[in-house]
Amino acid sequence: MDEHLTAFLSDLAAEGKSPGTITLRHERIGAALTWLRSQGVRRVADLRASDLDQYLHHLTERGLARETLRSIRTGLRLFCGWLHDRGLILVDPSLDLEIGTRDEAELPEQPLSEAEVSALLTAVPRRNPVDLRNRAMMELFYGCGLRLTECIELRLADLDLTRRVQLVHGKGDKERLLPVLPSAAAALADYLALRRCLLRGPDPGWLFLSRSGGRMSTVAVEQYVSRLGAKVLGKQRGVHVHLLRHSIAVHLLRGGADIRHIQEFLGHADLETTKIYLRLVPGHLREDYDKAMPELADGAPESASP
Repeated sequence: MDEHLTAFLSDLAAEGKSPGTITLRHERIGAALTWLRSQGVRRVADLRASDLDQYLHHLTERGLARETLRSIRTGLRLFCGWLHDRGLILVDPSLDLEIGTRDEAELPEQPLSEAEVSALLTAVPRRNPVDLRNRAMMELFYGCGLRLTECIELRLADLDLTRRVQLVHGKGDKERLLPVLPSAAAALADYLALRRCLLRGPDPGWLFLSRSGGRMSTVAVEQYVSRLGAKVLGKQRGVHVHLLRHSIAVHLLRGGADIRHIQEFLGHADLETTKIYLRLVPGHLREDYDKAMPELADGAPESASP
């Protein structure tokens, strides 16, 4: 199965897909294949729709964000479609792949409270370079509202601690310059002082280095955040990277930030994507938005209790 994955990724590269996209597909499809092998699936010809359903159910039980699950589902569909087009499988098992049909699934997830965020950050120890790296990553996931791939693809050259700003390379090759909060700047300074301890040869330039001196993997970061959340807030809370991004957006909106500023902060191409957070704004604040910006009221979803 790994040989087919390598060929699939080569075709993506030939199509001009970005290195970040190819790496993400590699890590997430590779993780799926590893899990499938643990369940007895050894060849792509043996792959069944029920196997993929069980895998997504497994990830759902781990508390992964729906955005992450959709990305994984998309990757599996692309890979299985590629296998089918080349005659390597007779039936595409991913055609009816779902990640849930509950009506409430499309509603915004309840954000972490500021106290819960503080508890998560405080729980990260500071014993060694890996701990300091993890604390700095957690600070940026929340304080800069970063997507997972945006964080692990940061380079040293993208960070200016003197000015306390961070250049982020977002979706669609769009860049945005974000302020770095004092707490995040302090965590980054602590990590950078010992970052060289993680190097294993020439410096690759990534801001966050793995234990082997390379770029962090999405799977490793997802697992770390999930374990930290379970330890601090309990397994039922289902903490994941996107929940931190989601939480800072809601906290800013509740604090009175303009929704268009939040759109720019998060790197949303469409304001409609950002407007979903209005569902989590208390009623009186929602009314203020409607009065000040009538165009947002048209088609905006009903607000929910915080």
